[in-house]
Amino acid sequence: MTVEILLDILGLLLGGIGLATPTIEYYLKKRISRWLCLAAILLALALSIGLLSLTLGNPPTYVYDGALKIDAYGAFLFTITSLGALFVTLASFTHTSKWTTAPSYFSLILIITVGVYYIIAVNDLVLLLAAWALVSVASYAFVGIKKDEASLEGAAKYALMGIVASAFLLFGIAILYGVTGSTDIRTIVQAASPANMQAILTAIIMIVAAFGFKVGIVPFHGWLPDVYGGVNPILVSYIAGIVKVSGIAALLRIVYPFAPKLGVSWLFLFAAFAIVTMTFGNVAALIQRNFQKMMGYSSLAHVGYMLVGFAAGGSGVSATIGAQGIALHLATYALATTGIFVALSYLAEKGLGTDLDGIAGLWRKMPILSSCIVILVFSLIGMPPLIGFWSKFMYLFFSVIEIAPWLALIAVINTGVSVGYYAQIIRYVLSTRGTDDRNEVRENPRDPAVIAVVLTTVLTVALGLGLAPVLASLLIL
Repeated sequence: MTVEILLDILGLLLGGIGLATPTIEYYLKKRISRWLCLAAILLALALSIGLLSLTLGNPPTYVYDGALKIDAYGAFLFTITSLGALFVTLASFTHTSKWTTAPSYFSLILIITVGVYYIIAVNDLVLLLAAWALVSVASYAFVGIKKDEASLEGAAKYALMGIVASAFLLFGIAILYGVTGSTDIRTIVQAASPANMQAILTAIIMIVAAFGFKVGIVPFHGWLPDVYGGVNPILVSYIAGIVKVSGIAALLRIVYPFAPKLGVSWLFLFAAFAIVTMTFGNVAALIQRNFQKMMGYSSLAHVGYMLVGFAAGGSGVSATIGAQGIALHLATYALATTGIFVALSYLAEKGLGTDLDGIAGLWRKMPILSSCIVILVFSLIGMPPLIGFWSKFMYLFFSVIEIAPWLALIAVINTGVSVGYYAQIIRYVLSTRGTDDRNEVRENPRDPAVIAVVLTTVLTVALGLGLAPVLASLLIL
């Protein structure tokens, strides 16, 4: 079967090269880990696009005895994950050149990426636990890979919260298995009935809490702003932009199918999470003076927006629009977040600060990077014709217009609040005061990080110019 062969190659390619990279570099005494990683990710991107072309318009394919579900929706997220990994790898070429841990850094990118693929396509709770463990443990190591004080502190917080999240996930899975006697998602959903619905709802809340720790759903977000706001930005670009995709995808695969059976309970559960998460994220970001910390809290707000799409899950056409909106907004978020954090890492590398004063007047020194930052911020706001406009307003918010107009209104108000801090970023970048000739810093258009940021921006614009709705119409969960 072609789909299964492509998936086999993906796993073996990334896992094999990821595990072998440090050893190969050690014995050859040549810095080739970055090139091996780049080659593997490029091949993975090609295979992901191949999977997308094979699955568009076709029913899902179940592989590995039903453990994985491969469909166009998942293949699209595979492609977004591959693109994000490619941009981070490219940006890391010069940024990590002096790190003694660079071989392990590139190895972990490949290992985490293959784990994210499996979570995106998961259809069995046992496989979920294995993929969760792989991504989680590798992510803790990845956050602390630079071995400076901020990275080690961030890794410790991330790991501690991960342990708590794992406990919630195990309890949730144990309840589902105990009630239904199966670990297959399809069988579990079919076995859900009014008689066991209370236990299943408890399990769902525990699983949401588990992935809430991973992606930053309030009140399970405690570690996230500190890590996103304090760890080296190049590390955050991958954790925030790519690993978060796996958490949202896992909720879609495991929890979303229960929406029609839970009805109003589902709507109010996810509406509550959405409102609290996006409101807290936006208000906390509004009072920050540090660009990187703003983006950390902003990431919470965008999870809240995606939860609006989840809230629509129990209502027919609205559920389809909501799921399409989640996929599109994952693309919006992954591209913009990856691009902005890569840009921040480039600024830090050039000796500029990541606070608002550090980016003041940036356009005079780095016009290309500044233009990209402004466009990516506009996409996060939801300005047309960028992809953020489609994912936010035309899909996520529109999905609940009929079933919960009050939720759509709250989401729009939150978007208005977010303009307050996003406008601050744009104002400082384009201000006439600031950097002057400090440090004589200049951007080099040929620097890998600049190229990576430009590519995220080009995709953000291209997907917004008519491609987003075409893609969305083909993505049926």
